[in-house]
Amino acid sequence: MKRFLVMIVSISCSIMYFQGCALFQNISSMKEVQFRIGSVSGVSIGGVNVRGKSKVTDFSVSETITLANRVVSKSLPLSLTVNLEARNPNESVQGNGISMNGIATLRSMEWRLLIDGMPTISGIIQGPITLPAGGETVIIPITTEFNLFSVFEERGYAGMAKLAFALANPGSINVSVTVDAKPVIETFLGSMTYPDRITIIEREFN
Repeated sequence: MKRFLVMIVSISCSIMYFQGCALFQNISSMKEVQFRIGSVSGVSIGGVNVRGKSKVTDFSVSETITLANRVVSKSLPLSLTVNLEARNPNESVQGNGISMNGIATLRSMEWRLLIDGMPTISGIIQGPITLPAGGETVIIPITTEFNLFSVFEERGYAGMAKLAFALANPGSINVSVTVDAKPVIETFLGSMTYPDRITIIEREFN
């Protein structure tokens, strides 16, 4: 009887060992949540919508007067929404006594917006935002506003307007938009802060 019990315990330990190895392999293969800039929307300068405009002369008389007053006071706010896309590439794993919930949650994200490489404005996204397992894309909008004069005054009014046109009409004029960020992600393993800041760019997940 004693020999039988020893054998059962040994088999049980072996099963737990291999299950533990399998679980460890799944944990070690977990991937970081990926981000990219999906689009930029809601672009306006001085309260004037610039969607569909490509040059200063496209403004109406009333819009031109409004913007001229803004320029005189050196207060030309640029409003825009940067639509981040987050993708959780991990899968939920179940079977053989092993259960791994692949769902991730964005608890917070410190961010800074750069336009043509120039830091403009920063903030914090406060979660929780659920990021389902399996690669489903979740859109996280960042709506922001800053004074163009505080960053791009040397470009002059025409240059600042041109920048707004480029943001509102992708592909018309080359302008780079990036987000420098530090996400805090929570998984079934607990809260995980990225070791380094990440650079989020357009079109490509990283």
